Amino acid sequence: ASAGAIVECLFQEAHLPGNAALMNTHYHSWARFICKEGINNLETFDFESLRWMQVIVRKASGEVILKDAAVRRRLYPYSNSPQINVSSDWLQVLLNACVNTLRNSAQDTIVDGMARERQQYSGDGSHQLHAIYQSFGEYRLPARFVNTFGMGMNSTGVFFHSWPAWDVLARTWERQLSLTDWGNLVDHSIGFCFDVWHYYLYTGDEVPVKSVYSNLLQFFAFLERQVGAEKILPMNTGGIPAVWIDHEAYQQKRHKQCAYNLYAAAMLKHALTPLAELMRDAEISERAAQLSAAILQSTVAKFWSRTHRAFTVNLPWLDEEKTPRFCDRSLSTALLFDMNPAADDSRSLQLLQSPTKELGLSYPCNAVWRYWALAKHGKMDAVLDDFKTRWFSMPSVKENNTIQEFWQTQHDSYGQWSHCAVAPLIILNQYMLGVLPKDPLGKEVVMAPQLSRLEALDCAVYMYGRGIRFELTSKKAIKTAYITVPKGIKAVLNTRFMKLISYNGKKASPTKEIELKQGFRNAIEFQST
Repeated sequence: ASAGAIVECLFQEAHLPGNAALMNTHYHSWARFICKEGINNLETFDFESLRWMQVIVRKASGEVILKDAAVRRRLYPYSNSPQINVSSDWLQVLLNACVNTLRNSAQDTIVDGMARERQQYSGDGSHQLHAIYQSFGEYRLPARFVNTFGMGMNSTGVFFHSWPAWDVLARTWERQLSLTDWGNLVDHSIGFCFDVWHYYLYTGDEVPVKSVYSNLLQFFAFLERQVGAEKILPMNTGGIPAVWIDHEAYQQKRHKQCAYNLYAAAMLKHALTPLAELMRDAEISERAAQLSAAILQSTVAKFWSRTHRAFTVNLPWLDEEKTPRFCDRSLSTALLFDMNPAADDSRSLQLLQSPTKELGLSYPCNAVWRYWALAKHGKMDAVLDDFKTRWFSMPSVKENNTIQEFWQTQHDSYGQWSHCAVAPLIILNQYMLGVLPKDPLGKEVVMAPQLSRLEALDCAVYMYGRGIRFELTSKKAIKTAYITVPKGIKAVLNTRFMKLISYNGKKASPTKEIELKQGFRNAIEFQST
C-alpha cells in the first residue's frame, strides 16, 4: 500500500449480501489502520465475533493490494474435547452448534456472547457451566467464575449480576437517578448461590466456596430484610437492586413475583442450606431452611390456584385481568424442587408439555428450566420435539454453527448469533444420558438414561475428572447400552425409564438401581418405557 492509505474492517456475525452497503450494523465493530509504504501486516488489537468481514480502502495515493485475509481464532485450552456422536442427524447438527457456541462464550471468563458486552453473568448466563463440567471435563474456568463473580457486590448485599463488568458500574449510578430499570439483578444473585453449590457438587473443591461464603451470607441477610411481615419477596426491591427473571415470558412485571419467590425458596433449601452445612454453620443452615419454608408457604397462598391446579402468576389480579397467566419458570421450578401442594404435578406437566397461549415461555437461555422439569418427569419426547422445531430451525444453527440469543433474529442487526444458550447439550448429559453428580467426596454419580428416540450413540460425560463412556446399539425394539465406568467412580444406574432385560449377560432381576462395575464396560439390555 501507499503511505497514508486507510484500511478499515467491519465485522458482523450474520449478513445477507445485498443488504446495507456499509456493514456497520453490529455494535460498531470497526477497526481502522493507516498504512505505511510497502507491505503492511495488519491485525486488530482486540478480538471480534464474526462470520463476515468487510474491507474498505480509502485515501490511497497508489495501488493497494489485499492479500491473505484471514481470521486467527481465539480458543481456550480445554482439558478435554467433547465426544458426542448420535445417530440422529438433526440432533448431531444441533449439538455441534452448542459445542461451537461454548468455544466462543467460555474462554478467559464465562460470558453471554462475544459480539456485545463480553461480560460474565450468573443466572441465565451461568447455565453453560453444566456443559463445561460434563462435556469438556473442565474445572479451572468454573473455579475462576466462582472466585471472580463472587467478589462483585454492592453495599446492599446483592451481587453485581455481571462481573467483572463495565456496564453494571454505569447502571449503578443510573439506577440511583432512576435512569434505567437495569439494577443489580437479585435473581442472578440467587442463581450464583446455586452456581457455588453446583461447583462443589461437580468438584468437591471447598476452596472457592470458602472464599465467597461471607458474601453469600451478605446476600442471605438482604433476603431476610426483604421478606417483611408477609414472608414473601416484593418486586420493588428499593434502590439499586432489581428483579428480571426473563426477557419474554411475562406480560407484566408483577407477574414475575411468583417465579422469583419460588426460585429464592428453592435456592435457600437446596443450595444455601447444604453450603452452610458444608461450612459447618448450623445457625445459617437452620435459618435458610426456615426462610425457604416461609417463602414457599406464602407463595402458595398467593399464587397457587386450586381451580387451575398450578401456580398462576396473575392470580392476585385475576378479577382485573380476566385471563389466567402461567409461566414456564414457575411451573418448572415447582416441578424440579417438589413445590406443588400435595404433589399435584399433572396440570403443570401438561402445560409445559403442550403450551397454551396462556403460558409465557422463556427466551432460549432460560428455556433449559422447562426442559429440566419435563426430563425429570420422563417427558423426553416433548423435549426433543421442541429441540427439533425451535432450536434446529434457528438460522444461526444452519448458517453459523452457533446458537442465537433470541427465538427470532435477523441478519445485519444487533442480534447476537452466538449466545450461551446451550440447553440441548446440557439435557444430553444430564437427562438423555442421565448423569448427575451426587457425592463429590465419594465420587458418586446417579444415572437415569432416556434413550428411546436414539438408535445409536457414542458419547462421553465427564465426572470428577474422568470420562464415562456411553455406547448404544439397537435391534428393533431392543437396545443395548454399554457404559464404561472409570475406576474410582461409583455409578448407580436408575432403571425407571427402561424395562431391563439383562445386565452383563445375565437375566436381570426386577430392580430400580444397579451399581455398575468400575473399570469395566457394562452391558445393559433393555426396552425403553
